[in-house]
Amino acid sequence: MSNNKCIKVSGEDGRIVELEFIDVVNVGKNEYVIAGPKDSDEACAYKVVSRENGMVEYASIGAGKEFNQVLTAYNAKND
Repeated sequence: MSNNKCIKVSGEDGRIVELEFIDVVNVGKNEYVIAGPKDSDEACAYKVVSRENGMVEYASIGAGKEFNQVLTAYNAKND
């Protein structure tokens, strides 16, 4: 991962986890952030959710149709 931008998400145990930003992918009207642990080849996709108070949250997406759409868009963007 070449840049140092990070996002913070809540882990499965409720603790805040800092992940290194990899890329942004748009699928339809939705925006997704690809991020993963620093110095790791692992990555996850998070849906960007804008709240009314101006805050941004990152909602984890699991395996399934939505994930496959994000993966396809990411691969097309980075070919």
